[in-house]
Amino acid sequence: VLIMLLICAFFVLAASKNERPREVLIKFNSQVHNSQIDSLTAALGLTKINSFSEINVDVFQISSQYSVNDVIQICSTLPYVEYAEPTATVRAFSIEAKPTETAPLPAVATKAQQKAQVAEFKQGEVLIKFKTTITQESINQTLSSVGISIAKRYDDIGVYSCNILADKSVLKVVEECNADSRVEYAEPNYIYHSFVTPNDPRFPEMFGLDKIDAPEAWEEQTGSKSIIVGVIDTGTDQKHEDLKDNIWRNPGEIGDGKENNQIDDDGNGFIDDFEGWDFINNDNNPFDDNDHGTHVSGTIGALGNNGVGVVGVNWNVTIMPLKFLDAQGSGESDDAIEAILYGTNMGAKVLSNSWGGGGLSRALEDAIKFANQKGVLFVAAAGNESSNNDSVPSYPASYEVDNVVAVASTNRDDNLSGFSNWGQESVDLAAPGSSILSTLARDRYGVLSGTSMATPHVSGAAAIIWAQYPNLGMKRVKIRLLGSVDRNSNLADRMATGGRLNVHKALSTSPVIANTTHLKNTLDEVGPYIVESDIIDDVGVQTAMLTYQVVGQQAVTVAMTSTGEDHYRGEIPGQPLGSTIVYFVAATDSDGNQTKDSNFTFSITEPTNGGSGCGKPAIEVNLQNPLIRTTVNALANFSVFVIPLLAYKIHSNRRKKRENQK
Repeated sequence: VLIMLLICAFFVLAASKNERPREVLIKFNSQVHNSQIDSLTAALGLTKINSFSEINVDVFQISSQYSVNDVIQICSTLPYVEYAEPTATVRAFSIEAKPTETAPLPAVATKAQQKAQVAEFKQGEVLIKFKTTITQESINQTLSSVGISIAKRYDDIGVYSCNILADKSVLKVVEECNADSRVEYAEPNYIYHSFVTPNDPRFPEMFGLDKIDAPEAWEEQTGSKSIIVGVIDTGTDQKHEDLKDNIWRNPGEIGDGKENNQIDDDGNGFIDDFEGWDFINNDNNPFDDNDHGTHVSGTIGALGNNGVGVVGVNWNVTIMPLKFLDAQGSGESDDAIEAILYGTNMGAKVLSNSWGGGGLSRALEDAIKFANQKGVLFVAAAGNESSNNDSVPSYPASYEVDNVVAVASTNRDDNLSGFSNWGQESVDLAAPGSSILSTLARDRYGVLSGTSMATPHVSGAAAIIWAQYPNLGMKRVKIRLLGSVDRNSNLADRMATGGRLNVHKALSTSPVIANTTHLKNTLDEVGPYIVESDIIDDVGVQTAMLTYQVVGQQAVTVAMTSTGEDHYRGEIPGQPLGSTIVYFVAATDSDGNQTKDSNFTFSITEPTNGGSGCGKPAIEVNLQNPLIRTTVNALANFSVFVIPLLAYKIHSNRRKKRENQK
């Protein structure tokens, strides 16, 4: 037992070393006077080393004998300090320390290349085949009665191409022909399209793009250079053969030698930041010395159809390199804050964040809220601990800010990846993240796995939505992402949408329905039971309807009321104990297009509470490092059960010894 407790103590001490020991983040409230700040910093030996004016947070270095915890404790007692916290360490969310470089594989047909578009057909024409026993006279009778004439014969297969003479629709003629006993089959003259398939030689190896229906989306949109995606990561290889044409250039720091003139030409506080910034080394070269950020960038926007390497979700996009993770994939919260503020202020529409692992930081949350106020989408990896974020949050994905999209990982079979975190309440959707091929630094290509790899699929999808609908606000882009997933029983209880990203559906011109209330079992017989949804459309929502059915009764449909900002509300009246209710939301747009959301079910019965307390650990030590946290908690909880057993054993032995002595 003593050995186990010593091991616990060792890991706790090791965990404490992960935090930067001599720096704190402090946010003063609006009533503070400069004299109070001066007195505090002098008394505690604090030196300001950075300041984030957008969120009123300062970074101080401690040069006195006080520890980080001492400073935080003292600050917590002061009425003019809103909060003080350490600068936490975070890490990249890929599960391999080094990527697996791969050679090109033989080309295979993708799903998009295998299937044909069958919804569209040519007006005024049908194809018809008569049974082989039918005479020409009988054929003529059918043609006359239906109102069609033969335009062309395919004698080898016995098929006629016919023009419609009567005032009938194609589908009506097909229906009448197929009802005729002399006809083997009749069908429209379907129109087929080739799918847009890029000539990038390694595209056939990229199952993730095929899984999210990217080729179908490319029929409508391949991206736009006007959309900036900030990649907050280990940096990006700005000169990579498959990325260089999609790298951001700061218009205020390029041309006439501005790139390296040692002058802050655009006045943003960063000298010569002509293609992003390195927040670790505080310089203008955010080159990737880890591969992680370059891999993420390639998934978002490796140049498409250039005959080289791979292709991103966007063929054309602008990638802003924002380096705050070092060569080992680790970084500090104050550098992450600065990267978020920089990307937001410099025009990024999307911030892609394939990292996490630090504790709850209010300063980091303030930075994300600042991005939210500016209409910037914050896409974040759910984490790689195979754990439930509803129970143990993973930051920054678990911040409850409107612009955050938390992303889990799936494999090529559409199952949740074994390493991926999940959360029915706290994770939004999944995307392919297992064995993803993308770019690596220095013109290389390789495979990585992790929620880090799933996240840029969603970031890229957000960028392509904005390219298709440039006037959308951030909230509507998020609704399109969440309301267009491919729902999957394997994911139903693992995330809010219960589905995996589908970028083609996200571009839909039919209504998109998201965030529908999933009612839980209840003992409330009075009601009403409130159902709410977010619904958007490219031309406008005409009607939103809630249909519910008490099992064993007729279905009832009621109109939902718009409460503003794309939000709709409907009511199901109270039901007696024992009732089970199935319901769904449907919407129709001004063009007559209709969308039906998934079915939801709840009962008027005892609510489920997730089971008894037997699965809850007796002791839970809250440490930031997940590996150390898991080990310490396992040892601590093991000790809880072992110590009483050992004590009982010792007591029994002593009692037996006393009895023998008697």
